[in-house]
Amino acid sequence: MNERTLDALAGIIFIITILGLEYLHLDIGPARAFIWIFAILFHAYVFGKNALPKRHWAAGTPIGLLLLMAVQSVIQTCWFYAGSQLGSVSDAWSLAIAMAFAHLAGLGPDLILTNETNMVVSQESWTRRRTILACFLLGASVLCLVFVIWSTWQGRTLASIRTPWPLLAPGTLATISLLWITAALSAWSVRSQFMTTIHAILAMIGTLSISSIIYRLGYGFDGFLHIAGESVLMKTGVLNPKPFYYIGQYVFTTWLSRMTQIPLTDIDRWLVPVLAATLLPASLALAFRRYSPNAGLVLILACLPLSMFVATTPQGLAATVGLAAVILSLSAARQDVTTSAPIWLGLWSVAIHPLAGLPLLILAGAIIMGSDRSKIFSVGSWLAAAMAGAIVPLAFLAASQYQNGLQIEWNLNNLTQLSSWLQTFSQLVPWLGNTFTIWPAWASIIAMSLPIMGLFGALAALRYAPGERKNVGLMLVGALTLLLASVLLSQTSDFSFLISYERGDYAQRLLQLAVFILVLAAAPALAKLTDRTKQSMILAPMALALFVGSIGTANAYNSLPRHDAVQASRGWSVGRNDVDAVRWIDQYAKDRPYTVLANQTVSAAAVKEFGFKRYADDVFYYPIPTGGELYKVFLKMTYEDPSLDTIKDAARLGKSNLVFVVINDYWWKSEELNQSISALANDQWSIDNGKVNVYVFDVSVLKSSDTTLTNSAITASGS
Repeated sequence: MNERTLDALAGIIFIITILGLEYLHLDIGPARAFIWIFAILFHAYVFGKNALPKRHWAAGTPIGLLLLMAVQSVIQTCWFYAGSQLGSVSDAWSLAIAMAFAHLAGLGPDLILTNETNMVVSQESWTRRRTILACFLLGASVLCLVFVIWSTWQGRTLASIRTPWPLLAPGTLATISLLWITAALSAWSVRSQFMTTIHAILAMIGTLSISSIIYRLGYGFDGFLHIAGESVLMKTGVLNPKPFYYIGQYVFTTWLSRMTQIPLTDIDRWLVPVLAATLLPASLALAFRRYSPNAGLVLILACLPLSMFVATTPQGLAATVGLAAVILSLSAARQDVTTSAPIWLGLWSVAIHPLAGLPLLILAGAIIMGSDRSKIFSVGSWLAAAMAGAIVPLAFLAASQYQNGLQIEWNLNNLTQLSSWLQTFSQLVPWLGNTFTIWPAWASIIAMSLPIMGLFGALAALRYAPGERKNVGLMLVGALTLLLASVLLSQTSDFSFLISYERGDYAQRLLQLAVFILVLAAAPALAKLTDRTKQSMILAPMALALFVGSIGTANAYNSLPRHDAVQASRGWSVGRNDVDAVRWIDQYAKDRPYTVLANQTVSAAAVKEFGFKRYADDVFYYPIPTGGELYKVFLKMTYEDPSLDTIKDAARLGKSNLVFVVINDYWWKSEELNQSISALANDQWSIDNGKVNVYVFDVSVLKSSDTTLTNSAITASGS
């Protein structure tokens, strides 16, 4: 029997064993976990061997493991939408089906192993000098990463902060720059694809680990909502009402938590940062191994904006997996990997977040279609690349017509206004005005220049990399249509169900995807640039290495909230005082239903502590800043009308007599608000010397005459 037959027989035995253990309810103790782990690792090896037949098993197995998880997550997503409960049964069946697909990946026609034209791979022997240099640079890179992690660990905080950078030790940004510089120097001097990939991974971890460490309670707002949703799915196996997105992440994190007993909070803290830091460099190493030197890989990664990957959100996870699908589709087009690899990753990306996954899946499919020499597939590939950008506006247009509650106002007349187009594209021109703060200005100019840099790099690739023109052209079309879709959403649509400062997020996300694709399209040109530099005098490579370090550090600085002379962050992180406030409110209310008016950090703290504890019809008892009537009442209370009439509006929405108002000291006009609201409250409590103030209103004991107080009278009584 050949190797493929033996693998299939072993797979059948594993599938029968896993399903048998589930249905026979056999208690075999730790042996059960051992069988599952061995089955997963064996089929990761099988999947990697079948999907990446030209690569060594040590390189193929990690990708095979990811593909196995992708298939299982897609199957679990289908299981969820079919109405079945998630749990041990779905785990067993989804893994069994994924193992079957691991074997099916090898049933297609064998890849042609002679398709290696224009491939340049280092075959240098590991001389003593090369080994010493590699060890020295790797040691320096590891020491730099240790310093960054130590610096971040020392800066961990429970306080509400706007930006983490002042909490880090001096020299942290310079050390991140050294991580990128050592990666570039290793690529030029050591000339090992494996070593270059390791350096790139270390450089990305140096940036992406900061938020996971320094924000002890969690970063952002959305992550708390996702953890709460995953917790419900973990406990009950269902989510009602069923969301049309996010499930591809939820089924994976809950499965991983059941398998490893790792808490969901820890999985969500590290999933996207770790996956992006490892998967993107590994995928690029597989796809661009034809180019030498490998410094081109480092330059590609240094140019990627990283803000989407610093925390685990469905958007970030879908972008990570979807970009890997696009990158591996380039390898599939060259017949270096089978088409199953990018297709399964693309499908998982769609299951995680369709608005990010669909454009990337379609673009990956376009690149694969473009490798076929038939005219039908060639034409279809260009149409598919154009559809990659058009799919999101079309999806929103269809959803606004047929989905109740999705209020999107469209004004297509704006497309005929030249001023609208000029205003939009003027934002892509890297101009800061009269700004004389060197580092913040440099970081901002790099952030604004990435679209232009990627566009010119892609055009250069069309000129100087004739063997890659088809793939570069398809990515360029996909990126430009994504850019046009971003303009279309920003100029013609009004997402009225969102609060004002989040209505442009969808357009901004499409712009980010466009930048990612443009940088990938520029890869052949970047490889040519590094190759030319390598042939120059030593001064040129050193200058380019410093340039790589400065770009990588600028993108690292831009990946987290900034508060400097050029850009001032408006957001605050969840702090210990916010947690203390929501705990005090819950203890004060005891068993009585209550409604709270608070900002998004306090609401996030409530979701963290109590999950989705109470709804009044479809109104959550804390304001959700992505929209909703209760958040509008909070804004009215803090910006327009801090009166008992507003409190009664909150009580009606939340269907409770007990209403709490929470004011953080950093809120707009907090001192004046505290005076005004204190004069009306039945009770109040201060946390940490006024960092957070909580006011209690019991609508059932309010005097009717109190509700007629004017704002001026309220202010007067407070003073």
